[in-house]
Amino acid sequence: MKSCLIDTIFLSDKRKNLLLLLLEGPQTSDEIKDKLNVNWGAMIPQIKKLEEWDLITNKDRVYYLTDMGRAIANNSKRLLNILCVYEHNHKYLATHDLSGIPPHLLDRIGELGPCKLLESDLAHVFDANDDVVDAMIDATFCVTPSNFFQPQYNKMYNTMLKNGCDIGLIYSQSVYERIVSEYVYDGKAELDEVRFLDWKKVKFFVIPDGLEITEITVTNNIVLLGLFDSDGRFDSRYILSTGERSRNWGLELYEYFSRNAKRIETDVKD
Repeated sequence: MKSCLIDTIFLSDKRKNLLLLLLEGPQTSDEIKDKLNVNWGAMIPQIKKLEEWDLITNKDRVYYLTDMGRAIANNSKRLLNILCVYEHNHKYLATHDLSGIPPHLLDRIGELGPCKLLESDLAHVFDANDDVVDAMIDATFCVTPSNFFQPQYNKMYNTMLKNGCDIGLIYSQSVYERIVSEYVYDGKAELDEVRFLDWKKVKFFVIPDGLEITEITVTNNIVLLGLFDSDGRFDSRYILSTGERSRNWGLELYEYFSRNAKRIETDVKD
């Protein structure tokens, strides 16, 4: 008796992994055996079950996805990616406000995986996070819409600027005014690159009403996502993700926020 389709796909790691492998292209029996590290004899009945549903086909022991098989495999991969991100960050995502992420990007939050949660112990919660600094310091591109400004990262930003990094920062009007009044060198106080941001070399934007997330930072290396908790309170923890898919996701979120941002004149020209 033929099992239901969802059971056919998800109740066997061998079948699920084969569908995902065939998304990469046709595979010979030897390639399947080697890439999935399976015994071919054990794969034969799993292949037959997928063939019963016309999800895969083969010619001369080269296996392919059918058109419907490809559609199902693509959407299965998307679901599995979302499940992976949620499973590994369950406590964080379940207790934080996701409403600031537009629905079309929340539906694709699986593109952030694999990722990890960055946490600071209480003794260092207001210090620059070493994982963040290590991931960002060599970046050549960096954009950050944020609801707050961390002056402890001034030294990192200034080092990035000296290394030729293209930096764009988006803040609310109130945060921007505080940056200008307290963390921009005024020519009078002692020049201190740890305290003062070299803002004339940064692309600055202001968004009048602020953001509904704490921060999204995108570089050519990482994506850093911070959310308010479910009660709207600031949380110093972040999700850190790497890879091209997560970077594209992060850039889309940045572009979503930047639509309502106003450019502040600095010495940086496009």
